[in-house]
Amino acid sequence: MNSKFFDVKKDKQDAIINAALKTFALKGYKDASTDVIVKEAGISKGLLFHYFTSKQGLYDFICDYSTKYMILEVTRAVKKSEKDLFSLMSQISQGRVRVMRNYPFMNRFLRSLKLEDDPEALEAIGSSITELDRTYANIYDQIDSRTLVQPGQLSKIIDIIDWVSNGFLEQYFKVDDPDPDALYESFSDYLTLLRTHFYASEVDGKVSFAKEELIERNETVMKEMRLDMTFEERLIAGRKPLVETEENEEEEGSDDTGDKAEEAVDAGADEGGSKDGETIDDIIKEAEKNISASDN
Repeated sequence: MNSKFFDVKKDKQDAIINAALKTFALKGYKDASTDVIVKEAGISKGLLFHYFTSKQGLYDFICDYSTKYMILEVTRAVKKSEKDLFSLMSQISQGRVRVMRNYPFMNRFLRSLKLEDDPEALEAIGSSITELDRTYANIYDQIDSRTLVQPGQLSKIIDIIDWVSNGFLEQYFKVDDPDPDALYESFSDYLTLLRTHFYASEVDGKVSFAKEELIERNETVMKEMRLDMTFEERLIAGRKPLVETEENEEEEGSDDTGDKAEEAVDAGADEGGSKDGETIDDIIKEAEKNISASDN
């Protein structure tokens, strides 16, 4: 690259850089046309090659410039003392948004480097991808994963967030004159939603306890439902409370019907405390209602 390129006014430099970023990001190295780049930048083709000699020379410069610029902005945005996963991801997003204010296609171009297979492109890319990946890896090393629901799945959770981020950014390019700050605010809502699913919390603990209690009740009921039970006896066993209260014990103590289900139904009072005059149809309806409520 000709160092005189940096003597050009900043707005003209950025026009050339943005034109190259957009074309390479959308078309890939092989299909990118320098004719399109110069038309987008508003310069002559001779001037472009005066600064960069060739298409590969331009690509080499764009790779190096983009990598260094993104690393600078992301590391500036991230606090070295931050250990919270989602706070760090939010700070990374802030850095990317700052980049997008000046170079809308830079992040997309950097993502495209991993998809390149053209020999000339790979030669130009060199260690750019490795350098950027190392920067992100160092940031992720700050994370304290102990507050996650599955601490051992940190790398997969980071991948999920990156996929969401990349998919979200794709929507950015479908909007005319998008606002980077509004984009960041919208993406923050997605991070907040993901946080509620990946972090352990008191609410999660209560939910888990409720599930354990339900499993325990089901196991208790199933133990009481012997294979030789009649359908009516199974219904009665299913309605029996998991934890016996004093009121239950008093009702059982005053029940002279014993363990026979048919006698309990005829007498209108089973071991679970059924109401007077309750028929087998009533019991079936009540059981169906309880099953429906449990499913919900």
